[in-house]
Amino acid sequence: INGITFGAVGSGTTLENVEVAFNKDDGFEFFGGSVNGKWLSSLFVDDDAFDTDQGYQGKLQFIFALVDKDGDHAAEMDSKDNTQPRSYPQVSGATFIKAGHAFGTRNGLIQIREGGGGNFQNMILTGSAGFGLENNMCGTEAHSSSRTLTFPDSLYWDRNNIVNTVSQISNTVQQFSVEVGCVWDALDPRSRNVDPNLQLVPNTWSTVSDLFQIDPRPIERGSAFTNVTTNPDSFFTATNYQGAFGSTLWLDKWSYLSAYGLIPDGSVVPTLSNTLPRTISTSFTIPTGSEYYLTQQTFVMSPAILTIEEGATIKAYRQDANGKAPTLVIEQGAQINAVGTAENPITFTSVLPPSLLPMKGTWGGLILLGNAFITGGSVANIEGLDIGLGTYGGSNDADSSGTLRYVRVWYGGAD
Repeated sequence: INGITFGAVGSGTTLENVEVAFNKDDGFEFFGGSVNGKWLSSLFVDDDAFDTDQGYQGKLQFIFALVDKDGDHAAEMDSKDNTQPRSYPQVSGATFIKAGHAFGTRNGLIQIREGGGGNFQNMILTGSAGFGLENNMCGTEAHSSSRTLTFPDSLYWDRNNIVNTVSQISNTVQQFSVEVGCVWDALDPRSRNVDPNLQLVPNTWSTVSDLFQIDPRPIERGSAFTNVTTNPDSFFTATNYQGAFGSTLWLDKWSYLSAYGLIPDGSVVPTLSNTLPRTISTSFTIPTGSEYYLTQQTFVMSPAILTIEEGATIKAYRQDANGKAPTLVIEQGAQINAVGTAENPITFTSVLPPSLLPMKGTWGGLILLGNAFITGGSVANIEGLDIGLGTYGGSNDADSSGTLRYVRVWYGGAD
């Protein structure tokens, strides 16, 4: 049985902020009807995250699917060939992420088949899948990414959708698989082959057991904030971003991902101005009482000085896209001057919701690398960092790496 099955459910029904997780069949199944939905999440189901059939003609916005290796499609959208009413889902604002396939390595992240129509805009399809869009077993419906089509005997796939799914077979981006009998306009279907620039999606994961953290929101000024399409239908909320998320993490507090610490607390909103970069090569100050985010290993390089003023808080993610624990590294010749007070200490902590803390190993830690003597009078590479990124040791016992005073380092220790 599907997680939630909608059989001929009408548009008078309210469907908002609903999630299906770990279902053995489909997550959401729509058999006909016209029920509309917003803020829907389908996680780690064994078949399709979203499935429409039998003439479903509802509207969906802000839908999210996280499909592990055992799942099939993020969306399977069928009709009954040319029998009316033809299925015509309207989707605007979806983020679909795939972990690869334990089977069906040529399957699309979205499959539209059996005469299915619809209108698909502001989509983000990413991760490891056979293809982004798979279109087969078509009827007489028109297909285009270029022109306005007639409802309901058509399938419109917006050319501004972001599709950068990578095939397990070829290890290259494969956007579309279109069966010969499915007739599209010349050069269509089309999508943008760009990185959607999401805050955190691990490059390698297979199931929830090795998914330590994810943040599906787009990075400020990234590609998801460009070429946004506006659907004039009054149901759809106008946005300035593609996908299911803007700066608001609407999964916060109620999703499985929130309950089990797989997403940051909803108050965490990284921007270009409050996120520490990969390298700091010139002196930089984190102001009094401010909140900054550590999303990767950050290296303060010689001769830069990182100043952290009293009351500042640095919150760290559990891992970066490559599985490395975010860590602040003060290299040889660089300094950190972190001077708090008893009333206003400086705090390094986790992005997790406070309700899940304390917890060990939620981020890396703070590493200072100096030029003083070590055993043997040589140099070495510090534990926790790749070779060449953590050199320490020398001959200057008076070396200074700065000042730490009234500093709290909480919940670290991840590799």
